[in-house]
Amino acid sequence: MGQAYQDLLQSIPVHLRHFVVDQNYSRYTAQDHALWRYIMRRNMAFLKDVAHPAYVNGLIKTGISTEYIPNVFEMNEALGKIGWKAVIVDGFLPPAVFMEFQLHRILVISADMRTIEHALYTPAPDIVHEAAGHAPIIADPEYASFLQRFGYYGTKAFSSQKDIEIYEAIRLLSIIKEYPATPPEEIERAEADLKQKIAENTRPSEMTLLSRMHWWTVEYGLIGTPDDYKIYGAGLLSSVGESKNCLRDSVKKLPLTLDCINYNYDITKEQPQLFVNRDWAHLNAVLEEYAETLAFRRGGVYGMEQAKSCGGVSTVQLSSGVQISGMLHGYAAEGYTINFLRMQGPVSLAVDGQQLEGHGTDYHRDGYSTPVGRWKNVAKDPSGLSNGDLQKMGIVKDSRATLEFESGIMVNGIVRRVLFHEDKLLLITWSDCTVKGPEGQILFQPDWGMFDMAVGASIPSVFSGTADKERHNVFPPKSEKVAIPLEYDTAAQKLHAMYKQIREIRQSEKPDPAALQNIRVLLDERYPDEWLLRLELLELSNDDGEKIHLQKALSRISQQGSDKKELIEAGLALL
Repeated sequence: MGQAYQDLLQSIPVHLRHFVVDQNYSRYTAQDHALWRYIMRRNMAFLKDVAHPAYVNGLIKTGISTEYIPNVFEMNEALGKIGWKAVIVDGFLPPAVFMEFQLHRILVISADMRTIEHALYTPAPDIVHEAAGHAPIIADPEYASFLQRFGYYGTKAFSSQKDIEIYEAIRLLSIIKEYPATPPEEIERAEADLKQKIAENTRPSEMTLLSRMHWWTVEYGLIGTPDDYKIYGAGLLSSVGESKNCLRDSVKKLPLTLDCINYNYDITKEQPQLFVNRDWAHLNAVLEEYAETLAFRRGGVYGMEQAKSCGGVSTVQLSSGVQISGMLHGYAAEGYTINFLRMQGPVSLAVDGQQLEGHGTDYHRDGYSTPVGRWKNVAKDPSGLSNGDLQKMGIVKDSRATLEFESGIMVNGIVRRVLFHEDKLLLITWSDCTVKGPEGQILFQPDWGMFDMAVGASIPSVFSGTADKERHNVFPPKSEKVAIPLEYDTAAQKLHAMYKQIREIRQSEKPDPAALQNIRVLLDERYPDEWLLRLELLELSNDDGEKIHLQKALSRISQQGSDKKELIEAGLALL
């Protein structure tokens, strides 16, 4: 890995770096570059009339050539001008990780290039999908802002264990379905396993619903009206087959509403319906409508229940702004008012996403608990009290004090530290402290150590993950399911050499007719079903006899199936 890669790695958040891989640009074969060229030329010819205007302009702004697979470093030179960057990753990322990259205006690009067998569509994320699908549209500032906002909400949404299982099943299926040598029965088993896991997910999480919205907008979105629309979804822009098929009347076009989150999707099939937003403002409005339903906006008992059901690490934010990150063990509430919470260790405390000094996971490794709510005989949120207010109440450093909550919880101990942040009271640290519940039950006792009581009248926000992701990193490790490396036999290597020769001939000022004929003869002798290289030969040939020979061969190959027929006919139309 070169210095350029290391510099790029250093520019992204620490907790995301282990998902980034080297592009290893030299691994792309001449056939890969030829297939990229075919797809991009075909897309440009078709999409210039049916895609959002930002697409064609964005290809230029993001440094993407139609002639060769983009190098991530070249892309970053262009993306940097619009405030974004790109990194290479290995296939599907966990949704929360993908959203985190998006929040930081980082476009994640799969290093893999689809095989020629999957020219029309691949279920696996590849460089065509990411670089040619996602990248151009982010050159539109309003859409880019929407995408970043989407990423922000995605980092807050709760996932479930079922989500993780479905993600792993999707990742496996996409890998084996793209690999040419996978036995059909293995694909069938993986498809059945995925369908079963999706069927078992009867209570979709916040992240599942948000992922559906992402699918129907960012991946498969249309803009305009159901009768007059343009394509902007990356899944459509990068699929030479589906971008054409989606225009058919048989694919329903529905106005985009929040109801789109109730439509599941199958990554292995073309979509039976698509959603149309009027403009980018409409797109943002639907996203904001969903954001209002999330626990990070609703907080309270709803948020605590989301945290419990997700079974992972979450963050509870009090009205003071103090953020408590850990696995929720339980809470006490009276109606919809939360009075006490307890977290399993390790726990960290933060404010504004920055860990409080001395309150990391080492210190709170055994867990954390605190009462929540208003204090008795105090009219306002206690986080708004000043040091002078506390002294009037008898809460003075190195003195014993008693504090009673409206809920009936009692705190008695020696005040050791009072912590403020931007005039907000965050924490009171007690020694020799006893905390009792309304019924006199012990909630904390002196031999447990110092009691760091968080301050806040309410819990306005509860969200997935930790507040300070770098110092309290709970991101999942990279999946062990990785793309299967392709191995090329001697015949394939010789074919790739001919692709390379054709590229060199095309780049030369005077193509050599004899060299073109030699390649055509070799194709006839050894590669009777090779369609793409014959198209490239036909593009370069000026000999009528050679052209007729190539056209007859392509006509024969096109009879091998509807996909081959479409690929060849579309290729001929470009000549």
